[in-house]
Amino acid sequence: MSIAVVEEKQYIGDLVSRIVRECPRRQATSEDERKSHVIIHKELVDAGLQMSQHDFKFSDNLYSNFGLHFLLGLFGTVLFPFAPVMAFFFHLVPAVSYWAESTRRGYFLRRLFPFKPSRNVIGKLPAHGVPKLRIAFLSHVDAAFTGLTFHPVILERLARLEEKSKGPFKPRPAQLAVISLLVLAGIDLFWLLAASSTPLSPLSPWVLGLEIVLTVPAFLVAFGTLEVFIRNEIVPGANDNLSAVAALPLLAKRLSIDKHPDVEYLFIATGCEEASLGGADALARDMKGVWDPQKTLVLALDGLSMGDLLYVQGEGEVVQKKPAAWLTSLTQEVAASEPRFKEVKGFEIPVGGTDAGAFLAHGYDAMALICVDPKYGAPRGYHRPEDTPENLEVDKVVYCMDFIEKLTRSVVVQRFS
Repeated sequence: MSIAVVEEKQYIGDLVSRIVRECPRRQATSEDERKSHVIIHKELVDAGLQMSQHDFKFSDNLYSNFGLHFLLGLFGTVLFPFAPVMAFFFHLVPAVSYWAESTRRGYFLRRLFPFKPSRNVIGKLPAHGVPKLRIAFLSHVDAAFTGLTFHPVILERLARLEEKSKGPFKPRPAQLAVISLLVLAGIDLFWLLAASSTPLSPLSPWVLGLEIVLTVPAFLVAFGTLEVFIRNEIVPGANDNLSAVAALPLLAKRLSIDKHPDVEYLFIATGCEEASLGGADALARDMKGVWDPQKTLVLALDGLSMGDLLYVQGEGEVVQKKPAAWLTSLTQEVAASEPRFKEVKGFEIPVGGTDAGAFLAHGYDAMALICVDPKYGAPRGYHRPEDTPENLEVDKVVYCMDFIEKLTRSVVVQRFS
């Protein structure tokens, strides 16, 4: 093992341990999130980067937002036998609202919660003149909430169900909940329009049974998220996602060697990812007209240990967007270029998403690289209290950096060949 690799491993372990120790509760928009941004800002300065900060505001809790949307949907079903007009709106509004925010069209019901200050810290290796290619690496500093939803036994069973499911269409929980609420709104509307000509009552067993069955997806999502919200426990987040945050300064140093003069590299520590990609979405919106999508590539690095390195084949909780075909093809070529990279394959995220999803929604070429244990369909220790510095696999982080560096250099060669 070379001295450089030993030093990188030591750096990763020390930086992750320091941030967890000094910023233990890195909830989105929190003081600990801000302090962790201060720490990584200093590390990126020491790596020789030009620094800037992108400020934005976002809400601080994904699960309160989930609960609001899908509890309203449940309430609509309760209202249906007595007030079908109100039931229609209680089914339709949360479905449309969650569709809009998951596709990054806008935020509606989420606006009922306060939006608080956060930031994205940006380190730049500039091009010599106007860049002909910009590659941005995104890693989020905030940490996740935990709950029964993320218990290893539950994740393992869900992964088995996912593996056994047939066909290309594999609905996601939020997607099922939104679709079911839209169908319920359609039933409500049909009932309102046909009420004068149908002998059936809203209290008819088959009508009530249909409404209850269609409400099950929203109930399951609401129940799972409410337990997480009530528990109110933030995990250490050593792997998810301080492993990738610690990789940013090291990747900057690696890529500064033999750097192409027409390439600009950005190393971005985002905020509010665990609250639903808040920092990445704000950055993608604000950079429209500044970062040319034809010259910009975004790579989200999200958990670089505790599993096999995989690339995400699609992003979006309700409507999925896939990485560009050229990027997927190149990633596969790099994976096939060395036997040690044979584990790198495509992966469909069953729940949630990464910062790449926000940029895909805004028309950029983007892709996420993550580590996943096939047994769980997630990294080991995913959103669990055991995601600690002591359990972090620093060897794996260095391995992931090797692949990311090779993929990045391959992108540059392809673009300028």
